[in-house]
Amino acid sequence: MIEQLPTVEKPEWLSGIDSTNFREAPFPLADILRSSLYYPSASFDGDPVRYFAGNVVSFVFVDCGKSEEELAKELVDPRYGFRGYEVIASRRVTEKELAPHGWNPSFPTPADGDSSRYCDWRKNPFCSWNILQRLDEFPESHGPHRFSLLYLCADGVAAFQALYIANRASPAIVAVIQPGNGFGGNWTNFEDPKGILATSVTNIPCGKPEVLLFGGIGRRNFYRKACWSDYSEFVCFLDKAGGGSIGVWRHAQQQHAADGATGRS
Repeated sequence: MIEQLPTVEKPEWLSGIDSTNFREAPFPLADILRSSLYYPSASFDGDPVRYFAGNVVSFVFVDCGKSEEELAKELVDPRYGFRGYEVIASRRVTEKELAPHGWNPSFPTPADGDSSRYCDWRKNPFCSWNILQRLDEFPESHGPHRFSLLYLCADGVAAFQALYIANRASPAIVAVIQPGNGFGGNWTNFEDPKGILATSVTNIPCGKPEVLLFGGIGRRNFYRKACWSDYSEFVCFLDKAGGGSIGVWRHAQQQHAADGATGRS
């Protein structure tokens, strides 16, 4: 949990989940999206959960290059997964549950890139919803009692539009961490402030996300400024697992509003 950012209380929708009827219970899409952390091109990077569990309790990971079998292994294999947590409930999510208004992404412009590029390595689409609970031997200071992980095998831009824009929701945090530009297999540049992901996120009608995570395998001087210019209030740097850095940036208007509310100048 990052001390410079607000914390969240344990929400009723999450604490009230019963693993015995989890598969039959209604899918709480609005609760999952509200104040979530959205991470396109996520792979199986656990850093956002490690650092921000407690600031948010709902994580939405998207990557079109990972299979359902790979995800299942990551979640249950003790060499992987999330330290101090175990999966207590897991189920597939249908397209109708996930996108009740339809999956209708906006067409990119030629400047954004060719969305059919690198399609040969994309895996079959799926969506998995998982509830993870802190193990008894770990103290409260380790992280929240529970958190939700929604994992989609999908395109990061299309998923944001179908989930957040179509459902009039906004994440609290968006992560642009080593997104695979250039030779990494991504058809568009997530770091481009005028690109289709940035414009989709920053022009969202219901309000911009408060925080942007920007980083990768480079040193901190590579991330001295956030990739999207609206996020100009630097919060802190975090170490990336395996080497590298993650910068935490707050939206300038959001920071100014927070300063005004607390009397800071």
